[in-house]
Amino acid sequence: MELNEIETRMATLRSLLRQYSRQYYRDNQSPVSDAEYDQLAAELSELERHFPDFTPSDSPTRVVGGEVSPEFGTVHFDKPVLSLGNLHSFEEFQEYSARVSQWLSVPLPLPWTAELKIDGLSVILDYRDGVLQRAATRGDGLVGEEVTGNAREIGGIPGTLTEPLTGQFRGEVYLPRSQFDWLNAQREEAGMALFANPRNAAAGSLRQLDSRVTAQRGLRAFIYEIRHLSGAIAIDTQSQTLRQLAEWGFSVENHWRLCVTDEDVRGYIDQFQNRRPPLDFDIDGLVLKLDWRQWQDQLGATQKTPRWAMAYKFPPEEALTRVRDIVISVGRTGTLTPTAELEPVLLAGTRVSRASLHNEDIVRELDVRIGDTVFVRKAGEIIPEVVRVETKLRPPQAQPFVFPEVCPVCGAPALRVEGESAHRCTNGLGCPAQLREALIHFASRDAMDIEGLGEKTVDLLLESQAVHSVSDLYRLTRGSLLRLPRFAEISADKLLFHIERSKAQPLSRLLYGLGIRFVGERGALMLARYFRSMGSLEASDVDTLMAIEDVGPRIAESVRQFFDAGENQKIVRELEDLGLNMEEPLEEPRNQPLLGQTFVITGTLESMTRAEAESRLTVLGARVSGSVSAKSDGVIYGEKAGSKLEKARKLGVPLMNEQEFLYWLANQGAN
Repeated sequence: MELNEIETRMATLRSLLRQYSRQYYRDNQSPVSDAEYDQLAAELSELERHFPDFTPSDSPTRVVGGEVSPEFGTVHFDKPVLSLGNLHSFEEFQEYSARVSQWLSVPLPLPWTAELKIDGLSVILDYRDGVLQRAATRGDGLVGEEVTGNAREIGGIPGTLTEPLTGQFRGEVYLPRSQFDWLNAQREEAGMALFANPRNAAAGSLRQLDSRVTAQRGLRAFIYEIRHLSGAIAIDTQSQTLRQLAEWGFSVENHWRLCVTDEDVRGYIDQFQNRRPPLDFDIDGLVLKLDWRQWQDQLGATQKTPRWAMAYKFPPEEALTRVRDIVISVGRTGTLTPTAELEPVLLAGTRVSRASLHNEDIVRELDVRIGDTVFVRKAGEIIPEVVRVETKLRPPQAQPFVFPEVCPVCGAPALRVEGESAHRCTNGLGCPAQLREALIHFASRDAMDIEGLGEKTVDLLLESQAVHSVSDLYRLTRGSLLRLPRFAEISADKLLFHIERSKAQPLSRLLYGLGIRFVGERGALMLARYFRSMGSLEASDVDTLMAIEDVGPRIAESVRQFFDAGENQKIVRELEDLGLNMEEPLEEPRNQPLLGQTFVITGTLESMTRAEAESRLTVLGARVSGSVSAKSDGVIYGEKAGSKLEKARKLGVPLMNEQEFLYWLANQGAN
């Protein structure tokens, strides 16, 4: 290339990298993969090495992180918060290790502490006398955003250490994969835009202006570095640092390993690149740190990266395949979801033939067309997603995908509600696709709890046209079931028994089973206990609904719209005529030993659903809250309990595991 072309190319690369960095760090977006960003940065770095006269001092290759949002207070760091250089193969590590050996005049092999590189957001923590004083994001490495209030809501960041230390520590805030999946399921149910990935969700959650939102997201943190420590505590190595951090009360990721030979390093890389154990968080590689802190100090750092540590980046597992078709599926709430039907391809060890495109905005942004050649990867190594289109391979006849204006299942109009990314079928339970999902939900354990009425049975009933609505379930007879495949007398009688038994479920279960948008288990329970009867609820207006605790305008409008729909009114009347309970039982005021007390339930319980646990508490007069405070009377926790449990421990709130809770309930006179 001519010099002017080289200068233009370098300017283009810098502009792109600045844009991607701004989107990643400030806007919590991931416009390109880490591998794509690293490839662009490597090209720019190589050009700058050969043409230093074309290299400004603020080049992205010399700057850490991104911009600081004006919405937060700023924190100026005494020493820069650096990022890491990258390695992409074991051979590159050996070359790097040899250079370090020469710099230090120390023979090989060198001891390295190998750690997982958590895909999250850096946080800098200041403690005085063992108490958390300040927390900040990395920002541009010199100035970060203060997020102290939010950090106090994050599991793994103790408010008080086990020793009265004064110092500064660094860690990574992340969103557990299980919590990410749960949050997206809740957002999809509510018609909200889905989080793209756990890293973006974690960054957006940490940088909330309202710490209560952060508390609800379930963030966690791992701490891995002592940036400064006052006093005479001698810590000589990184491996000792990790053990000491854990003793002081920090959460430390426990898969780290001290590697004393190159083969140890190779084994660690192989374990997490090729034979990775199950993890509930995303990683985007490993970190290799020279173990001795004295050697770290001797090596120092460049303007952007330490010389004593490197990130080992895994090769992104992407595959190139062709889009055979783009199909639309319809969910329980009527949401139309586009899915790319692919030519089968092997990806991360599994055969992939479908990839979700989420909504119309994603389809347009990617410009995915039938016949396109696309790069596919597994988000979090679980969910197949289309990363980008290779437009150079696009067939000339490929046309932009037009999102349907009608439901592909029933033909009813499909409308996009203002402020939402989803299109929805307007036919409600008159749509067969929505009816299928509605029947499955109606029969689920937390709703009407009809044992034996799972997906396969629902499909069988719909295919045979034995049911056309939720109310038709209660019109089934032994004869109608015996005419269907796979049904014998015993299985038919068992299903009919459970259907009949469900008629006695309280109003709260019925409301949840009807699938009113934005009304979950807790919302249904609150509505049922406030109105006590279906008739009173149906007659309520929006203002009355909004007067109920935790019922906002969105829920109130949704409830009103549900009961204003003629099809829904018809189904409710039919269910009432068929003998279903339309009332919520009154609690016995004389048998409420927990009246006035507030409890929180967190995690997964094995012997009961959370709704059942909540019901047992409220029957005894207790109030069940979604957040922990110093005024909470107790926290009941199960498996995978997160930030609420950590907060309860910090506040000294009484705790009960599931077995303790059951024993305690028995002593309260609850069954």
